[in-house]
Amino acid sequence: MAGIGFELRRALRHDRLLSIAKVYGYSALLSSGPWVISIIAIIIVGFIGVATAERGGNTVQYQIVITYAIALASSLIVTGFLQLPFTHYIADLIFAHREDEVLPSYYGALLMTWVGGIAFIVPLVLVVFEGHGAWFSVGVISTFLVLSGVWISNILAVSLKYYRGVLVAYAFSYGLIILLSMLFGTTLDALIFIFFLGNALLLVILMTLITKSYESSRIISLSFFQDKNFYWSLGFAGLFYNLGAWVDKFIFWYHPLTGERVIGHLNASVVYDMPIFIAYLSILPGMAIFFFRLEADFAEKYDLFFDAVRSGGTLGAIRRYRDEMAQIIRHSIREVIIVQGIVNIILFLMAPSLFSALHIPQLYLGLFYILTVGAQLQLGFMSVMAILYYLDRKRVAMWLAVAFFVLNGLLTFASIYMGPAMFGYGYALSLLIVFTLSILVVRRELQELDYETFMLR
Repeated sequence: MAGIGFELRRALRHDRLLSIAKVYGYSALLSSGPWVISIIAIIIVGFIGVATAERGGNTVQYQIVITYAIALASSLIVTGFLQLPFTHYIADLIFAHREDEVLPSYYGALLMTWVGGIAFIVPLVLVVFEGHGAWFSVGVISTFLVLSGVWISNILAVSLKYYRGVLVAYAFSYGLIILLSMLFGTTLDALIFIFFLGNALLLVILMTLITKSYESSRIISLSFFQDKNFYWSLGFAGLFYNLGAWVDKFIFWYHPLTGERVIGHLNASVVYDMPIFIAYLSILPGMAIFFFRLEADFAEKYDLFFDAVRSGGTLGAIRRYRDEMAQIIRHSIREVIIVQGIVNIILFLMAPSLFSALHIPQLYLGLFYILTVGAQLQLGFMSVMAILYYLDRKRVAMWLAVAFFVLNGLLTFASIYMGPAMFGYGYALSLLIVFTLSILVVRRELQELDYETFMLR
């Protein structure tokens, strides 16, 4: 990712006010990827459905189906387990100057993602949507598979020198989804296929940009899946982090006190869904700031530290680079907390009017407030986890992700039984605990970084 950091730093050299806006805009979109952009598209299509009365039921069912497709494509074994090991493997190839193996490995990861995805999604759709028709099932399966491909492709796409093309691809594809939904989204099947079409176009563009960036004499390589090349601890870290990010939603969807059936065997939670999605959108400014600080500032000092280690730099220089890394981390987290806190205050003040516009009962304002705080804590936890991945602390990151999943599941269950006034507190409290633990862990790791680099490697 140091390449995109260099590009972002270079963009700051011109037209300072405009360049700052551009850089943080790029950072927000590159760091959020298909996740936040998909949520925005779903919400916009929902507004279209509300404005068109005859589509109201179809729109709600469409939103639920796409939400599940995003959750399953990003979180389960299909991609959640592969994303981080694949990122690490590609970084190893580039560091070893074996760029000719990047493209075959990417196509190999796509192939295995789709093979595993088909084995997972086909029986699930046949059971969940029994009796809904062949075309509907084909649309859901195709949407899931193309989203899985987009998630894998996004790993490489955000680090390309064509990052502006990547952003244009996202804007064009999801703009097309919204436009076609307005014109032709009269049925549920049509809405599903429109979403699939837009993401298929996005995937083709991303694949084209990636293919254009790397040369190779082979088409597919599965060497990434060999045991010596696969980082199992990173796989479990990615899997449990993503499961932890979704477990509270699934509990609210399927708990009899908070969930209700919407389509097939899929449930939703009127109480929880819209407040949590708005809370997620609120952390975009914080994501943009941390992405820029990590990839532009921290990556530079990280490279200097390990270059000094490899080239026989003085102990004083090595410790100075280590201390500068720690300073950037402290500054970044403080900056994120301050900016995100200001955004939260503005959002809290606007929340009553926002809820009225979205036709959400004011009764849920308290839930929204605590979920927004929880989302900010999740941003902090996610940021510290990224630093641990940079420092190659795979095992400790894995155990923190497991703790997040277990705590969020247990505390969310407990919060439901404690009554509506406590909804959302399980999610927020679990993140407060793991964020605090992660801060203590990264502080210790940085203090001992020079010792562990020399003595334990």
